[in-house]
Amino acid sequence: MDNRETPQAVSNRPSRLRRLSLVVAGAGLGSALVYLLSKVLGGRKDVIPQRQVPEHIVDDRGTGQEKAAQILRKLRDRAFEASDEKLAVALGRPIEEVTAWNAGLEVIDDDVVMKARGIAMHRGVHVE
Repeated sequence: MDNRETPQAVSNRPSRLRRLSLVVAGAGLGSALVYLLSKVLGGRKDVIPQRQVPEHIVDDRGTGQEKAAQILRKLRDRAFEASDEKLAVALGRPIEEVTAWNAGLEVIDDDVVMKARGIAMHRGVHVE
C-alpha cells in the first residue's frame, strides 16, 4: 500500500477550508447585524410599550392595568380607526390622558374601563 495522498485529496483541502471560512464569516456578519438591529429597534418606544404605573385592580372583575390597556387599545384599533382622538371623544376624556394610558404613564380608572366595555358592546366589537 502506498501512504501517499491522492492529488484529489490534496486539492480538496483548500476548497473545504475556504468554505468553512466563508460559513464562519457569514455567521459572524449575521450575528453583528442582528446585534445592531436589536440596538436600533430596542431604542424605539412604540415597539414594546413599557408600563410605568403600578399594577392595581381596576374593577370587580379583577381587571388589572395591563388588561385595561389592552381593552382600550383593541377598542381604539377596531372601532375608532386606531385614532386616539376619536377614542378620547367617545370616552369624554382629553387626548393627552388617552395617550398617557397607552404609554403606561397614567393609571386607568374603573369608569374608563366600564365606558370602553359599553362602547364596545354597543358597536359590536369584541375587546376581551
